[in-house]
Amino acid sequence: MKLSKSRQMLWLAIVLPILSLAQETGGEKQTKNEFNASFNYQSALHFFGRTDSLKSSGLFPTLGFQLKNGLYAQGNFIFVQNSMQSAAYTGATVELGYRFPQTDHFSGNLFFSRFLYKDQSTLVQSALKSQTGANLSYLNKVLNLNGGISLMFSDKTDVNTSLGVDHLFIFNKGMNNAAIALAPSFTANLGTQQFSNTYLEKKNVLGIPVTQQTTENVTQFNILSYEIAMPVVFVKGKCNLAITPAYVMPQNLVTVAGRPDLSERGKNMFYVTLSAGIRL
Repeated sequence: MKLSKSRQMLWLAIVLPILSLAQETGGEKQTKNEFNASFNYQSALHFFGRTDSLKSSGLFPTLGFQLKNGLYAQGNFIFVQNSMQSAAYTGATVELGYRFPQTDHFSGNLFFSRFLYKDQSTLVQSALKSQTGANLSYLNKVLNLNGGISLMFSDKTDVNTSLGVDHLFIFNKGMNNAAIALAPSFTANLGTQQFSNTYLEKKNVLGIPVTQQTTENVTQFNILSYEIAMPVVFVKGKCNLAITPAYVMPQNLVTVAGRPDLSERGKNMFYVTLSAGIRL
């Protein structure tokens, strides 16, 4: 069995924890155009628990602008650091989208992301060209129910979905124009895995037994990971600070016997995302 090129070059989910945190902790209905900027750090880069061999971490300055009608645009600049390099600029992402007007029970967004890489980028996700999808949350006093679906485009197209629950706790008693929010969550990520399977097949040709090599392309839809997270957000006026400890458990890793270089690398992993931002 040999992995296809799209699976050899794993896509690290660099921006997703940052974007979901920014979108889910907004809370209030927006009544004016808004500019936002943040500086973010993630202690371990991964794609549903799948990692590179360098155990990379990342820094991500983010700039965004949202109109009061829900249309938004934002960009992320990616700096990767590991044992081979120190905070080297590697690429950027640009996202355009629309956030639905938030009601008492529903919130969500549509998005399209384009990934721009520096020449000879060291990011193993550089096979990914773009992504589009939608997220929707049903909000209630017991458990918020979250779902998402996206298409990821490289030399092939992968489908990814997520299903999760969370509960938001807000503490603002006695705090002057400030609040602390906690949002423990559990998420299951599912998606397609594309690879090629090569095997020897015996056939009879004119009565003569012949062994030939056969290769077939395989697409499987599997659970990719489970993840537990505990975002803790402090908001004071227009400024916010956040720390998100998380534990990811990758599932259904594709492996090639005797070829670790072609196998998906991953294990249960604890990591932390830190963010400091401002909204104007």
